[in-house]
Amino acid sequence: MTPSAALPSPRSPWIKVCGVRSFADLEACAKAGATHVGVNTWPQSPRAVSPREARALVRGARSLGLVPVVLHLSGSLLPFTGAARLGAPFLQLYARPPARDEAALAALRVSVIESRPAASSSSVEALPWGQVLLLDAARPGKPGGTGSPFDWSLCGLAPRPFILAGGLGPENVAQAVHRARPAGVDAASRLESRPGVKDAGRIREFCASARQAFMEIAHAL
Repeated sequence: MTPSAALPSPRSPWIKVCGVRSFADLEACAKAGATHVGVNTWPQSPRAVSPREARALVRGARSLGLVPVVLHLSGSLLPFTGAARLGAPFLQLYARPPARDEAALAALRVSVIESRPAASSSSVEALPWGQVLLLDAARPGKPGGTGSPFDWSLCGLAPRPFILAGGLGPENVAQAVHRARPAGVDAASRLESRPGVKDAGRIREFCASARQAFMEIAHAL
């Protein structure tokens, strides 16, 4: 499975590890066969990095053949324009930006991952405003991931293709792929030994399980 900046598809699924904080994390992801890594500058997250570290991680990811994704929330250490100019091909957002910012992203050739809480059937089935749709568990009043799964049966209503997030780890990612049929998976907290500290063994197990499940799905098509 070759890492690519292309949009996800059932034949070219994403395996994304979010919240990387060091070059050692990047190396673990590359060795495990991840395709994408998430970089986070939101200070309230245990996975936050400084703007300087974010720039280095984006460069490091590219050097290892990984596709970097920059997460941006209100209050991030990098302003929107700064996040868009880090050199990552994808910016993960939790709210639709103004039209002028969408135009700026298009000019920079940065695609948007719309991170959407799967709160109900109506929220899941709505057409995406981003180029990539990521479904995560809902956490009312709080942005960002939850670290908890949601009802995967809702995924049957989702526009295709989409990325599945929310409480995924080595123990359940294969089941999630078979049940929800996403075009990619995204994990963070369940790949850690403690909040913000990635575990290379769990990253390896997660990627291997996800890759095998995607291969099984592809052979069934």
